[in-house]
Amino acid sequence: MTATPLPQHGNDPLSKAADAIWVGIPLGLRRFSTGLAVSAVDGLYLAAKPVIGFVAPIFVFLLGLIIGVFHPGFDYVFTEALWVIVAVAVIGTLSGGLGLYLTLGFVLGDLALGDHPQWDRFGQTFLLDSLAQYGSMLLTYALFAMLAVGVPVAAKSFAAEFRLPSQTPRALRALVGLGALVIISGLLVWVWTQSAPLLVRPVFVWADFRPTVAAMATTQVQGRLIVSLAILAAIGRAVAQLMLANPIGAAGSDGDRMTQLENSFRTDQPIVPLLSRMRLVVRLLVRAAILTAVLAGLYAAMWQAVLAFAVLFLAQLIASPLLPLNLGGYARFMARIPRIVRLIVVMIPMYLLGAILVPLFLDGTSFFPFLLLAIIAAVLMTLLSPHVREEGEEQ
Repeated sequence: MTATPLPQHGNDPLSKAADAIWVGIPLGLRRFSTGLAVSAVDGLYLAAKPVIGFVAPIFVFLLGLIIGVFHPGFDYVFTEALWVIVAVAVIGTLSGGLGLYLTLGFVLGDLALGDHPQWDRFGQTFLLDSLAQYGSMLLTYALFAMLAVGVPVAAKSFAAEFRLPSQTPRALRALVGLGALVIISGLLVWVWTQSAPLLVRPVFVWADFRPTVAAMATTQVQGRLIVSLAILAAIGRAVAQLMLANPIGAAGSDGDRMTQLENSFRTDQPIVPLLSRMRLVVRLLVRAAILTAVLAGLYAAMWQAVLAFAVLFLAQLIASPLLPLNLGGYARFMARIPRIVRLIVVMIPMYLLGAILVPLFLDGTSFFPFLLLAIIAAVLMTLLSPHVREEGEEQ
């Protein structure tokens, strides 16, 4: 397939603006966090057409701003509105970078001017009320970002592990890569739709408010539609990328604008992100705290949150090089298994265990079985992803 030729006026203001968005901003973010940089650059193929590369981020940012300010189609949380969920899933699947700008717009709009009626009767007269409100809002933003940014970036990363050797026929490599990306994208979106009703509960329960049916049921009832549209978006993305550029490193691709953009990002001076300079034990504590916060909607008492944090941190500690455990051989073996396969290995027994545990609590209001399943799944996934200490890495 013939690549899109490099624009004759590559130094025109529009091209420079697109380059600044898709290369300059990610390079700046890389100084702070590799994850943020990878998220911001995901969708770089859009910059192969400077008009699209410049207009699309601005458009989705404004769309997120409108959703955050006016809450079209929902009153309390975005999971009440099917069209919003679909828009987030489709935009994120097309580009994690666009998903990042969509999330940024939503957060700014919701924080500044968004209405949150479940908190009106509190009046924010007490510090704990304010902490509960903004804490629940932060969890909502995290849930939004998971679908808009986390799912597409993770899907792309997981799919890369199915890359066939270079001697494999190009058509077969493309077919496997496309198939892996589409299937994994659909699987991760499905996981999100099933998890969202539980993760969004703090928006209501922390305000002593009964969760709405729409907030709990929309993602589950319409899950197939959401997943189907996300899969179509993944296919559209793959086709667009094939049409816009030659494979990186292919002969004769030096003049390809997309290749030049990617090379300008990849060949930039190496840098150690600020977050990566933290001691490993601190990073493990932060990860455990984040996972504990994400599960906040499942806690009925403080001891459950403390238990979740302790178990999650301990699991990471065991799988890390901080303890004098010889995980070298085990870690190398697990590294050969694609992460998405490990995730499926965890999901299957969790589904079977849930089929046994959940019916035992149908007559109660406790979410402890869901919490237990979530903790077990997180622990298993952590233990199936052991950290290998790099040479010279500090503890």
